[in-house]
Amino acid sequence: MKSFCILIIAFLSYTSTFAQEINEKMLREKDAKIDSLIKIDFLSYKYKYLDENFKITIPKEVYEKTFLEYKFYPESIKTHKDSIIVVLMAEFKDEDASRIASLRINYSWKRLSYYLWMQEDEVLELAKKLNVKMPYRLKELFEKNDPKVKSEILQLKDKLYLKLEMEEIKKMSGNELLNFAFKHNPEIVNLRNNHNKNRPQKK
Repeated sequence: MKSFCILIIAFLSYTSTFAQEINEKMLREKDAKIDSLIKIDFLSYKYKYLDENFKITIPKEVYEKTFLEYKFYPESIKTHKDSIIVVLMAEFKDEDASRIASLRINYSWKRLSYYLWMQEDEVLELAKKLNVKMPYRLKELFEKNDPKVKSEILQLKDKLYLKLEMEEIKKMSGNELLNFAFKHNPEIVNLRNNHNKNRPQKK
């Protein structure tokens, strides 16, 4: 009986280790896939079912087939932006690729304003000055520390430093700076605090 128990314990230990190795391998493959997708320029990608201005050109039967095949909920598809997600699934047949592409195509000036600590109309004015048509494209300039937005990056660092007085702000990369700015944006902080206040308290 004792030997049998030892065998059971050994078997369970082996299966647990094996399952963990499988999970770790799947996670590594998933990370590698996401890293590869992030490098794709989805704003200049030649789409089959979207024109250069991201107008939908998909045939009705293809759209409806995709809608049913990937089990989209009718109530979740209400706007042009929502429909683009369906179109991208028809294009890539992959949830990760569709999600990343839709986030970049549907990125809004309002959302970008939270990262830049600007009003939305100020962001639009900057985009106009730089002849940038898409919000995510402007965000990329900041992420890459592009010389075109050098003065705006310095202004953002000054705003953050005056507010938070943290020396590391001065040394942040473009991507680090934007994520930090979004996290500490007063509007976002207020929204987060209000959300936490309204959450049901655990008993």
